[in-house]
Amino acid sequence: MLNKRLKEAFLKIIMSVELKKNPKIFHPFLIAFFPIVAIYSVNIGLIKLEEFILPTLLIVGSATLLFLCLKYILKNTKKAALIVSLAFIVFFSFGHTYNVLDQVDVGNIDLGSNKILLPVFIILFGLGSFLIIKTKRTLDNATSIVNTVSIVFISVILVMVGIETFACNECLIERNTSWYFDFFSNEKIDFSSYFEDHSFSISENDSLPNVYFIILDGYPRNDVLKEYVNFDNSEFTNALEQKGFHIAENSYANYSFSGVSIVSTMNMDYINFLADDLGEDSIDYNPIVGKDYGLYPDNQVIKNFKSMGYKTVKLGTATIYLYELPLVDLSPCYKSIHLMDNRLLDAVGNTSMIGYFIERWAEEQQRQIILCDFEELPKISDYFEEPVFVWSHIMLPHYPLIFGPNGEPVTPGKPLIAMNHPEFTDSSWDIKTQFMYQVQFANKKSLEFIDRIIEKEKNPIIIIQSDHGSAFGVNIEDPTNDNVFQKLSNLSAIYFPDEKHRKMLTDDRTNVNTFRTVFNAYYGSNYEILEDRAYWGLSVKKPFWFEDVTSLILQEGT
Repeated sequence: MLNKRLKEAFLKIIMSVELKKNPKIFHPFLIAFFPIVAIYSVNIGLIKLEEFILPTLLIVGSATLLFLCLKYILKNTKKAALIVSLAFIVFFSFGHTYNVLDQVDVGNIDLGSNKILLPVFIILFGLGSFLIIKTKRTLDNATSIVNTVSIVFISVILVMVGIETFACNECLIERNTSWYFDFFSNEKIDFSSYFEDHSFSISENDSLPNVYFIILDGYPRNDVLKEYVNFDNSEFTNALEQKGFHIAENSYANYSFSGVSIVSTMNMDYINFLADDLGEDSIDYNPIVGKDYGLYPDNQVIKNFKSMGYKTVKLGTATIYLYELPLVDLSPCYKSIHLMDNRLLDAVGNTSMIGYFIERWAEEQQRQIILCDFEELPKISDYFEEPVFVWSHIMLPHYPLIFGPNGEPVTPGKPLIAMNHPEFTDSSWDIKTQFMYQVQFANKKSLEFIDRIIEKEKNPIIIIQSDHGSAFGVNIEDPTNDNVFQKLSNLSAIYFPDEKHRKMLTDDRTNVNTFRTVFNAYYGSNYEILEDRAYWGLSVKKPFWFEDVTSLILQEGT
């Protein structure tokens, strides 16, 4: 209904445009600004308002500079403006067209191929520019119409941003805003009252173990890998067991996507209170990733280790948090995987004609981060005299699929066999096969750093755990029982250096109790082991909407 009224209003405005002589020119700048606000409109809560500044300066500034140059060359303001608008429409509509036509074939021709689309878009821009330059018309009418269309498009998108941001009931969307994100406030939220104080009992003579917590993002449990990828992962888990690891046969994550799953693990508790305080419809990500104070950077596990005299280290750069953690003492391998360290600029750039190159750059950054993580893990203890807690979030085997089984660089969508053997040109990209390759690479590198740590250290604690499982064919909004089982069944492998404490580890465990068990076993804490629960979420759409699916997990697991 709302979209219908907007369309009707748009048509009325277009039909009533007053065609003036020598109209003012502003459409190039509005059209240049449009992709910025459009991308923001579908990422409210994930992208902060201050991130508007850099892309606006770069993109609108480029439009202004191009306009001034063409105005000087053509000696015609209207023609220069229309060419600039055409250029930005072509430039920023390319990515959207690519996404629509990707994997669409006509005969043996892939319509979504850059080899097809790039020439077509360049020809369209060249032809349009040629016609604009050669026309003898004054272009007053065209300028007025494009001005009006640009105003309408910006107005519509700003209305949609307002609807999502302020959630007015009159705009047909209801949202609980009792504790909603204040765009102009620097007030930081204190969550400490929601969590238990850390108590511990250690003596000065105790030799405290180094603790390594490695998140292998999206790594499924063995039975899920076998069922959905047709891959037998027992060689890896058997190798871990031979080294003294306990592999939970029935482990599962407490939440279905990374942001809240990791936050729950690192705060040793369920975070459903966020739904109570913000409302299930809130799209404010600040409680999770707010710089310096969100539950991801300012978590209880790091605070607890620091209170016991540990040095803390964070490895890897996760897409959910873009900054170095304020509580850690060292952040090797930290790199931004976003263009100029700006999430909004990166997203806008990915929809443009240079999106392909931005994606390849980001993938190479990701490769370097992952390789650096594995290289640095065994070295961390050498950097400090104090015991260390190392938290490494490694984006494997999670997408993007950028590694072969031995670490070969892979371009997503291009099969490894075709890269190494061009004669196999009929090989098609198989997502599950490539996912299996990344599992194999993660296994290889994990065993390497584990061997080095166990060899050089006396009593390390090593936790290898995934934040959730795989998601092949999963319908996030309307999941089946199988979808829930696949997405929440995760890897959980824990190495305790002594047999006494290994007996505390059970086959039926979830991530929320990981560090409660560690602190109870080795630091004299007395944390209650929480009841294992599992919750399904809608990720970016409603990060604090949680549906209890524990019964489905238990049913599917039997």
